[in-house]
Amino acid sequence: MPFATIDGQPLHYLDQGQGPVVFLAGSYLWDTGMWAPQIEALSAQYRVIAVDLWGHGQSGALPEGTASLDDVARQMLALLDHLQIERVTLVGLSVGACGARAWPWRRRSVSTAWC
Repeated sequence: MPFATIDGQPLHYLDQGQGPVVFLAGSYLWDTGMWAPQIEALSAQYRVIAVDLWGHGQSGALPEGTASLDDVARQMLALLDHLQIERVTLVGLSVGACGARAWPWRRRSVSTAWC
């Protein structure tokens, strides 16, 4: 299971499949397991990236100095930089959907849901 060190903390993510990138950004109280059916279906045709938010799943604690959802969106962008991914189709749920507004230049398309 891969990790990237972002702002001094380990961020756990899944990276499965080949092709155009679909970035699955979940909600609080869930880990990457919430996306298991979508990962299985999408990874046949796409490269699917899913992340455990800070303090969830296998990711470390919220990095010191993180004070807003904009900070979290910047940290997700840092993960894309780490993976050398230029453009994604973003699928965001609740908190994960906040990335949709934070880095529009990196998105091919977006699908968000708020609870």
